Amino acid sequence: MYWPYYYPHGNGSLSVQGWDDASVTQQRRRVYSEDLLHRNIGKTVTVYLTFENNPQWPAKKTTGTLRGVGRDFIVVRDRQTGKDHMFLNINIDYVVFDDRPAALAGES
Repeated sequence: MYWPYYYPHGNGSLSVQGWDDASVTQQRRRVYSEDLLHRNIGKTVTVYLTFENNPQWPAKKTTGTLRGVGRDFIVVRDRQTGKDHMFLNINIDYVVFDDRPAALAGES
């Protein structure tokens, strides 16, 4: 599979040369998953995780309140136990927002 190559231009955006010579304009500001999670602190989320080579907990699902977000982790207060859990991003498969998620900056 071939990935598109980014050609920088002087107008502050990047032009993506993709298949069939189609160009797509992309904003220079990058948005990461931690940006979206940070805007949703205090909302209810369900976190799905897998732990490689762990026979005791090969997979885990936790529902609770998103309490904090770091560069490589999130903190969720478990709805059932009331305990705070810190999960490393490397173990997180995906996050489901039980409440409507907040929009990222610049979105409507």
